[in-house]
Formats: sequence, C-alpha cells, structure tokens
Amino acid sequence: MGALRRSRRQPSRLHAALAPEDWAERLQIWLSLLLQTLILGVFIGALHEAQWLVAFTSLAVLAMTFLPAIIARQFQVQLPVEFTFVTCLFLYAAFGLGEVAMFYERFWWWDLLLHSVSALVMGLLGFLLIYAFHSTHRVKMAPFYVAITAFCYSMSVGALWEIFEFLMDQSFGFNMQKSAHDTMTDLIVDAAGAFLAAWMGYHYVKNGDSLIADRLVRRFVARNPHLFPPRRNSGIR
Repeated sequence: MGALRRSRRQPSRLHAALAPEDWAERLQIWLSLLLQTLILGVFIGALHEAQWLVAFTSLAVLAMTFLPAIIARQFQVQLPVEFTFVTCLFLYAAFGLGEVAMFYERFWWWDLLLHSVSALVMGLLGFLLIYAFHSTHRVKMAPFYVAITAFCYSMSVGALWEIFEFLMDQSFGFNMQKSAHDTMTDLIVDAAGAFLAAWMGYHYVKNGDSLIADRLVRRFVARNPHLFPPRRNSGIR
C-alpha cells in the first residue's frame, strides 16, 4: 500500500512531458506537435497527389523530429523541451518552407539562418550531454575539453546533414546542396554556431554563468535529479 501511495505521488513521465509547470514549455510542446502535424499534412497531401518522392522525404523528415526523444532515451535523460521544439521548427523550416514553399530560392539567407541556429542548438545539446558526465565525475574533463566535445558534436551533426543533402540530390534529383561553394558556406556557418555554443559551455563550466547555457543547465538538472545527487547540486546556483 505504501508503495502504491508513493507511486501516486510521483508524476509519470508522460504527465511530466504533457503537463509542464512552465507555461512556456507547454506552448513549445503544442507548437512542436503543430509542426509535426504540418509535416504529416505534407506527407498525406503528397500521397493524395501521387508525389512519391515528396511523400518519402516528408516521412523521413517527420521521423527526424523524434531525434531528441531518441537521444533522451538512449542516454536515459530528459532534455529541455526547447530541443524538441527547435528540432521540429528547423526540420519544418528546412523542408516544409525551404523545399516545398521554395524559401531556398526566394530568400538567399534562408539556408544560412537555418544552419547557424541548428549548429548553436546542437552544440548546446552536446554540451549538456557531456556536462552530465562531467558534473557527476563519471568523466573528468577540463572546461576546454568540454567545449571541444560540444563543438565536435555540433560539427558532426552539420556534416551528417550535408551528407543527407548529397544523398537526396544524388538519389532523387533534388538540389539541396546547390554547389560546392554552398556546402562549404554551410559548414563554415555550422562552425560559427558550434563555436558560440562551445564558448557558452566553456564559460559555464569554468565560471558557472553563461546566459543561455545557465538556463538550460538549470532545467536539465531539474529534469534529471538522478544524475545530480544533492551533495553535488550544491554548487549549481
């Protein structure tokens, strides 16, 4: 009976995901679901019009919106909802607006904007994952190497995206890469975003304060108390 009462007092993972205390988190969850619905709508519309290539691509993009959930499950952590929202927003902006609505052709800066934002977000995600090991002393790393790891993680994701664009161009006749110049520009922008995320992570580990990183770490620690015992949380403000 005591165990049953304790289980009732403890919110389920589903309840924690769908009913966050912060209204901003709730808004981001609903916006993420809306973006996923829009991508699903592209998939259904493509099926109805027998556009099999668009249907296949939209289905692949929809699957990638669940990447933060897959990472969270793989590492057994709960990520801040911002990562799910930004992932859905990026993928919809890249495919739904960029390819389907032809934003890449209409706005020359659209691709650069997406790459810079995604590199920053992926760098912060890499920082949070390595920070979990660093702060619990599972891995001992100097702040510089924590930053390097976050930078490399972000650049790896950027490089994988360029490989994805290349495969789509070669396999289905898309024009996602445009040219070698476009690809290199994307990677340079990725490096700039990754460097910014690494810089924020470095200053947080070294000084305990770094604007966006400070807020994300607080939320990350609050969502994963099993990774941060109270005696090690005392140093986190």
